[in-house]
Amino acid sequence: MHQVIRFTRINNRAILHLCAGLLFFLSLTMTHALKGQGFLRTDGQRIVTESGDDFLLRGMGLGGWMLQEGYMLQTAEFANAQHKIRERITDLIGEQRAQEFYDAWLENHVTEADVIALKSWGFNSIRLPMHYNLFTLPIQQEPVEGEHTWLDKGIQLTDRLLEWCEKHEMYLVLDLHAAPGGQGQDEGISDYDPLLPSLWESAANQDKTVALWRRLADHYKDSPWIAGYDLINETNWNIPGGTALRNLYGRITEAIREVDQRHIIFIEGNWFANDFTGLTPPWDDNMVYSPHKYWSFNDQNSIQWVLDLRAEHNVPLYLGESGENSNVWFQEAIQLLEDNNIGWAWWPMKKIEDIAGPLSIQKTEGYERLLNFWKGNAARPDADEAYATLMDLTDKIKIENCRIQPDVMDAMFRQQLSDVTIPYSANQVPGIVYATDFDMGAEGQAYADNVTANFHVSTNNFTAWNNGWVYRNDGVDIEPCEDDVKTNGFNVGWQDNGEWMKYTLDVQESATYDIHLRVASTGAEGRLSFEVDGSPATEAFPVPQTGGFQAWQTMIVPDVVLEAGSRVLTYNVEAEGFNLSSMDFVPSGATTAIPFRINRALTLDNNNILLQFNKAMEVSTALTNSDFIIEVDGAPIEVLSARLSADSDRIIVLEVGSRLRSDDQIRVSYNQANILSVDQTELVSFTRFFVENTLDPILFIPGLIQSEDWASAEGIELESTVDIGLGQNIAFLDPGDYLEYEVTVERTGPYVVRYRVASEWGTGQIRVSLTDPQGQVTVLDEPIFPPTGGWQIWQTIESEQDITAGDYRLRIDILQSPFNMNWIEFESLLEEEEPLELGISVFPNPFVENLTLQAVFTGPRRLTYDVHDMMGRLVASKDYPFSEQIVEPLDLPDLAPGLYVMTLSLENGQKYQYTLMKTD
Repeated sequence: MHQVIRFTRINNRAILHLCAGLLFFLSLTMTHALKGQGFLRTDGQRIVTESGDDFLLRGMGLGGWMLQEGYMLQTAEFANAQHKIRERITDLIGEQRAQEFYDAWLENHVTEADVIALKSWGFNSIRLPMHYNLFTLPIQQEPVEGEHTWLDKGIQLTDRLLEWCEKHEMYLVLDLHAAPGGQGQDEGISDYDPLLPSLWESAANQDKTVALWRRLADHYKDSPWIAGYDLINETNWNIPGGTALRNLYGRITEAIREVDQRHIIFIEGNWFANDFTGLTPPWDDNMVYSPHKYWSFNDQNSIQWVLDLRAEHNVPLYLGESGENSNVWFQEAIQLLEDNNIGWAWWPMKKIEDIAGPLSIQKTEGYERLLNFWKGNAARPDADEAYATLMDLTDKIKIENCRIQPDVMDAMFRQQLSDVTIPYSANQVPGIVYATDFDMGAEGQAYADNVTANFHVSTNNFTAWNNGWVYRNDGVDIEPCEDDVKTNGFNVGWQDNGEWMKYTLDVQESATYDIHLRVASTGAEGRLSFEVDGSPATEAFPVPQTGGFQAWQTMIVPDVVLEAGSRVLTYNVEAEGFNLSSMDFVPSGATTAIPFRINRALTLDNNNILLQFNKAMEVSTALTNSDFIIEVDGAPIEVLSARLSADSDRIIVLEVGSRLRSDDQIRVSYNQANILSVDQTELVSFTRFFVENTLDPILFIPGLIQSEDWASAEGIELESTVDIGLGQNIAFLDPGDYLEYEVTVERTGPYVVRYRVASEWGTGQIRVSLTDPQGQVTVLDEPIFPPTGGWQIWQTIESEQDITAGDYRLRIDILQSPFNMNWIEFESLLEEEEPLELGISVFPNPFVENLTLQAVFTGPRRLTYDVHDMMGRLVASKDYPFSEQIVEPLDLPDLAPGLYVMTLSLENGQKYQYTLMKTD
């Protein structure tokens, strides 16, 4: 599936206008009206304007402009630092031409058009990473040792950028990204040369750094559009106690304050900005602490240490760098930061062949040949050819020649305010819709994918959210496509069961459509299906074996009804094993040729049922509760109301008068003739149609509740356990995390409550509460968990509690961490009133032909099973006489591959439901 990347040209001017249109309201909504705000300053823990109003910096770092980093140019494996990159270029084309290249690079990389674009997307500031050698000579080149020769280039470039920022009302943070000598051993970040003395090994380099900041402060002291001075970026050097860093920061601060009393000073810690040892308390009354954040969880605990730093020292925070991750991570991180009043700057704006930033620079075939030569995989190019290639690159870095990534800005701005999905492209039907052009929006709204971000700092495990690393920055995996039929150059690959994508369609004419899909696969296991406006439109169709993941064929999904107007198509991966490139919607007939019928019924919550249909209904249709009959466990219940869903004209919502449970077997019937589709066909009557019960499973007390069987949770991670019974335990818990379970307490009385916990260090605590259907909350327990000596060294903590019988939402709030928990057990101290079932199971699942039913009881029980397909049709059923044990193979060879629901019922009313998967 992995192919060499081919760059597809896109009309970026059109995309730029699209992005500006989509996000313009955000620049009005999310950004302060900047005009007249004046100098920013600190006020306690806040950054404020001259008038005292809160101001939240939302910025973009211009990485790669004044300082080239190897990874941005794809040279890191052989030339990570800028001086090494320049050596390679000079070796090929000579010093004069190399200087021409760098002059053009500095001229074109950032222009006024870039500032305009950033403003239109929603940013209100820019962080400028500066290389000192644009402002002053290295100490080795000074004509007089200890003196400072000032260069005009850096000031000219910064002045020009500041002029654009003033014009378009954007604040500018000056960031010394490469300090004299280099401030860390990571060469790419600071252009450090290990053959020369570093910043920390040379008093002359430190003196030059102090002098440079005094010169900059003196030059910009009267500019209100300078937000402040970020003194040194991401030091990464062994600095015991932080003393040398604190002393240098102190000298720089004194030099700045000699000429400039108004601008904010931003202070980063050691070790990539996050170690503030020795840097507290603040030594200036207009100072901000500026940590960085990459690849960690986006929960409160991940930033609690800097919140504590802010609170203890009464100083504001500014996240000077973050990014290099997925759109999901971006959305979550920005929400976390802004919920905690922390401004931010993302990193970077442009890279070669990138998906994780706003702009991607085209990687040409000529540049690929240069890289291959430098890697030792190709012949040395002609000097003229190399020069032409490099000068072409300086043209490609202009914003009008870059690929704009609208999905990135959508995640950073619009998705902070709205869960609504919007089209990525104009998907007009009839016509071709490319698989890669699913809607823009949050994961779970626009698409579902099993891997959505990289959290390797927290997990020590790198995850690729887009395995193909092309086209988009969402969790969907996209790669270059070798098909030459109906393609935009890319396809969706690495698809897993249960993943899906949503497309907003502009349907030009109501019709029945055949969808011609371009698919590629190595086997015949794949299956897909479609929904329209939230209602199933097709069954699961098998994908043919084509002979390879780039061996493309057309498969046809017939008879999909689409009414004119805006329609939402959802593509579902029912079984993995194939790639998808495009979908061509071809009219095949009138919608009236297809009967108007129910497709699916399912529970929405404990009081509502959704009925989903294959056609849109007349919005004027008069629905009454008497049109439908609902049966629960064979007995009719009251239907309070019937209404058309506000979200879809293919869905009816039935409100019932009884509280539904996860163990209910539910049927719905319709025998009237008054519901019409928009094409005036009558809804086909249906009797006892199966309702999928999707309610959270009910867990019973007394009994054992596995921690991972929650109905809802926040901030919870799972890991495998070595505790008795194996399985999973909850882990990585933080205060504020919680879990909830649907439970039924079967008897009132005293209980022993047991908690199975483990921790290597620290003390944990939870609050256990029960919420009844009326919303009354009862706090049950607040146990404390001492350390056990290891994350998989398990102990059981007990307490006794009185519990009243009833249905509840059991909630566990994490009050103190860290600890792991495997399960909670409730043991009644009352004598057993009747024997309980020992167990019922159905295996294997998935199955090919035969299943085995195994049931063992403590006393004779009568068992019945029913198997329904996903359309609610009964496909198998059997009654067993009273027995204490059943072990019997179930012969189901005639079932087509797909999903089925098996309901096992006992004569006492207890029910067990299993979702079965039949495979080939």
